[in-house]
Amino acid sequence: MFNPADILFALVHYRLRWILPTILVAAVALAYAVMKPNAWEATQSIVLRDEAVSSLGRPGQFSRVEDMKHAQETVLQLTRSREVIEAALTELGAPEGRWSTSSWPSKDDIATARKSISVHSPSGTEFGTTEMLYITVEADTPERAKKLNQLICAQLDEQLGEMRNSRAQSLVDELSYREQQANQALTGVTDRLSAMEEEVGTDLAELRILNEVGSGNGNLREQMVQIKNELRTALANQQSSQRLLEILEAAEQNTSELIATPNQLLESQPALRRLKEGLIDAQLRSAQLQGIRTDNHPGVIAAHHAEEEIRTHLHQEIAIAIRSLSAERSVNASRIAQLQTMLDDVSDRMTKLASLRAGYNNLVAEVREKNNKLTQIRTDLADARSSVEAATTTTLVTKVSTPEVSDYPVGPSRKAIAGAGVVGGLALGLGILFLTVPVTAAPSSQSAPSASPASNASGAGQHPAPVAGHGLSLKEALFNLAHRNPSPN
Repeated sequence: MFNPADILFALVHYRLRWILPTILVAAVALAYAVMKPNAWEATQSIVLRDEAVSSLGRPGQFSRVEDMKHAQETVLQLTRSREVIEAALTELGAPEGRWSTSSWPSKDDIATARKSISVHSPSGTEFGTTEMLYITVEADTPERAKKLNQLICAQLDEQLGEMRNSRAQSLVDELSYREQQANQALTGVTDRLSAMEEEVGTDLAELRILNEVGSGNGNLREQMVQIKNELRTALANQQSSQRLLEILEAAEQNTSELIATPNQLLESQPALRRLKEGLIDAQLRSAQLQGIRTDNHPGVIAAHHAEEEIRTHLHQEIAIAIRSLSAERSVNASRIAQLQTMLDDVSDRMTKLASLRAGYNNLVAEVREKNNKLTQIRTDLADARSSVEAATTTTLVTKVSTPEVSDYPVGPSRKAIAGAGVVGGLALGLGILFLTVPVTAAPSSQSAPSASPASNASGAGQHPAPVAGHGLSLKEALFNLAHRNPSPN
């Protein structure tokens, strides 16, 4: 191995091998440090708010983390977009001492600026989990970095507003078309419903009552119940008159048949009932007188004459009652026919309404559904128009204070670059030196007495020793390092 004397001898005797690389690398590093432009960093913290106002949460806050992440990804894409960067650079102006003759900003300027812009979340947090973001911009001067950051944030806010405005305007156009279609559909269904209601006519209220669930009886149904009650009463009176007429016709031939007639049948004939009661009374008096007197007694004869007189009047009254009952039966028959006709008419109307109820119910439900849909579309349309108006007056990005400019330029300083160049050049020179130095370079190795002349002669015949002061190639130096004899201690 090399001893300190060998190393010192190589450093002094072959000094150009390590001094020249050191000087060359240090000079290159120093030139780069002198020519390297400084880059200053400006950071602006912003808070992103939601464009939708939820009724369940506080206004402006995101209801879900996914919505926040989607919005921040949109901010990231817009911040690094060509439109934002080009507009900001155009307003900022070209830097002093710009050597390019192309128009400002060129494609290269935009690409360079895009590399110097970054959007990130606060340290220690995941992107999309907090409302705060940081926009960092690099420039050649602190003032230019601060100004460019402000312009980027302004253009970002403007682009967000335009995007929101475009989306809201597109939604307004879509909702306007949907409103027109929904209004036409509602008009068509309303016309069909109006035609059906016009066909129903005066029974519309009854049809609406039938259509409503849990409603009471309508006028038509009450009218039907009333007609049925009147018809039932008229039929009962008709049957009673018919029975009384049959009894009176039989009593006209034999008045004794009238005495067995119930008083309920004679309620419509009060005179006939009174004569019946008088005849019964006369018969009772005659029977009483016959029980105490003979048949030739004037009282008995008078009682018989009174009974016969009553029978005569009763016979005459029966004839009158028969004519009266016949007329009453004719009136009752006409009344029954009229009531039956009215009942049939009401039944037909009820049947017609029942047949129209299902279609009417569907039309009413369809009109209600389309009306609600149209109302919802108009509500959404009003909200969309409000969003269009608010897109130019409200901002979705809230800046926190002003951009913070770094105290020192970004990256290593000029001194650090020059020092690194010197150290790197020295390391390179020493590497070249120790790879190319001859093995027998030191004087101590040339005067070593350990080798015999015969062995030196044989060794010289196989591998001739290098001459002091002459260098070796890299291959020869590596070969000597691998096969040389160890130097004595």
